Amino acid sequence: MFVLAFLCLFFYQNLNAQDEDAEFVVAEYMKVKPGMMDEYLDCEAVWKLVHQYRMDKGLITGWELEQVDYPSGTDTEYDFVVVTHFKNWDAMGDDGDWYEAAMKSLPADKRAVAEKASVYRDLVKREIWTAGDGAFAPDARRPLYRVENYMKIPANGWEDWIAMETKFVMPVHQKSIELGNRAGWMMAFMVLPRGDAYDYDASTIDFYNSWADMAKSDAAAWEAVYPGMSNGYAGRRIEGTRTLVKTEVRRLVDFVGAQ
Repeated sequence: MFVLAFLCLFFYQNLNAQDEDAEFVVAEYMKVKPGMMDEYLDCEAVWKLVHQYRMDKGLITGWELEQVDYPSGTDTEYDFVVVTHFKNWDAMGDDGDWYEAAMKSLPADKRAVAEKASVYRDLVKREIWTAGDGAFAPDARRPLYRVENYMKIPANGWEDWIAMETKFVMPVHQKSIELGNRAGWMMAFMVLPRGDAYDYDASTIDFYNSWADMAKSDAAAWEAVYPGMSNGYAGRRIEGTRTLVKTEVRRLVDFVGAQ
């Protein structure tokens, strides 16, 4: 079990933990308006002060701003993901009470910038997630890159997918971390919204300290854990439990929380 309190997009939790012990994140997907990138980043720098205020008051346990490097461009759905961490479900319910006090804590010029957020970007969608099993390097802090694989789990297929990820694939991720190929890996579950109308309802996230690390092969890790196993067999074991909807590469821009 990893001991990082604020590792990035999602908190780690034991799959057997009770619901009241689970930690959650709210992921907000932002599309920057044309020609407003610098203004948007300046605005988020002010909002960082607001989120620090919230953390100091015990309202949240962390915040992160992540830029989507791939895919990117004018036709993409969103450009940034803003992630806010909460210690439990109830903490999210109190999420609106802080606004006026936080705004009053800012100097007038910064408050004016913060209140113009909607001028610089559109909030495309908002989701609630919680985390499942994971593995991280002992010295992991805040990896710069994270590759998220969004998945759709078949009806009545959750047990098979979780078993595949935790019992079959996770040992390979652990070996890959040991070999220095990545900083970490984890599973995540979308809590809300949910249902057949949504393209994905779960994900896995690969964490890397550098761009170069993403190109490192996991072949040695697979061979060490499963000597002689064919790629075809491994692929069938994995692909038979879920549909990979999309993969995106994000880069950490800023955060509030422990290093």
